[in-house]
Amino acid sequence: MTLLKDGHGQPMGLQERLHFLDIVRGFAMLGIIIVNYFLIVDSVKGFEISSDDPVHNLVSWFVEGKFITLFSFLFGVGFMIFMDRAAQRVAYPNRLFIRRLMILLGFGLLHITFVWVGDILSYYAIAGLLLLVFYNRSAQTLLRWIITFIVVQCLAPVLGLILKAFSSSAPTDLNFADFSLNSHSSELSYIQSIGARWADMSFMASSSFFTVYSMFIMFLLGMYFVKMKWFQNMEQKKQTWKRIFLISFIAYLITLSSTLLGTLVPFDNTLMMELSSVVGQISGLTGSMFYMSTLAMLFLYAPFLRRGLMIFGQVGRMSLTCYLLHSIIGTILFLGYGFGLAEKVQPIHVLFISFAVYALLVAFSTFWLNRYKSGPMEWIWRRLTYGGMKTSPAASRPHVIPSIHK
Repeated sequence: MTLLKDGHGQPMGLQERLHFLDIVRGFAMLGIIIVNYFLIVDSVKGFEISSDDPVHNLVSWFVEGKFITLFSFLFGVGFMIFMDRAAQRVAYPNRLFIRRLMILLGFGLLHITFVWVGDILSYYAIAGLLLLVFYNRSAQTLLRWIITFIVVQCLAPVLGLILKAFSSSAPTDLNFADFSLNSHSSELSYIQSIGARWADMSFMASSSFFTVYSMFIMFLLGMYFVKMKWFQNMEQKKQTWKRIFLISFIAYLITLSSTLLGTLVPFDNTLMMELSSVVGQISGLTGSMFYMSTLAMLFLYAPFLRRGLMIFGQVGRMSLTCYLLHSIIGTILFLGYGFGLAEKVQPIHVLFISFAVYALLVAFSTFWLNRYKSGPMEWIWRRLTYGGMKTSPAASRPHVIPSIHK
């Protein structure tokens, strides 16, 4: 292992980037923008959504839960790449990763305070600490944990109903259906919205266990893909990616069919409603894998499309910057202390605005990356993580899989 005398690691150079992962990350950002903008607008309107609204249904079926899940998968991938490189260059890579996460947590807290309550960075920073427990595990061990977590997730509703049946105390479940985002009220000034955001966040955090649980499963799945080296020499692994595509396609069809059935024919049975909710969460996993493997098929079997796909890659390389920018733009456009468009737009307008903002981010990312090697927030994050060290170390490979211990 090569160590730097001052104990600081070096970040991945631009020439070592895995372009496919940038493409997937940029594609995931588009879905996150759509879902978040619908959340902002719907919350301002009191979540009074018509069940027969086609735009809402399309977003719910094909976008909601899929892209944030895909982003979580990529976080697990990024963790492995970061740790593999840090292990080559510093004596204590765990400390460097913890430092990196604490900086991300700081970004998240600032995001919540000054921009929007729907932050995901703080969740990633806190849940990401648990990844250190699994870093030196083998791929087979990771797969067993992933399967175990998924089985527990599927059984949780049944176990919950059994406990309720034998419990004589009154139910204390938080009713999210009665919740409204007070920080989105059109009557609040910007200064007033800051306090309201933290009040909203306290409720959301208390009811986010299963969201974080699903997120962590995707962290581990991302780690598993890296340990299996499926992102290395992808051209030589076309058959593997074809199998991943076929499996995820079939799984997505099954979960999507269940979701559609639950939407079109609402369940009256409590158990069926709970199971439908679990299927919806699992559909996030299957849908995200289907979207990623579809991009892999295009990337591998249609090379002439790669230049076009790199449009997503530009946003992917600046994902932190673009994530924060989409929140700033969205809150200014939709909330009362900005232009207040949320009360005026229809669902189809929200969709068009989402695409327009994404196009703006593509243009901005392209402009910026033609002049600089990384986005502004990525540069700040890197400088704070590596303590101002040089950021272009010589390396021959994007990442190296460490020695594995069960």
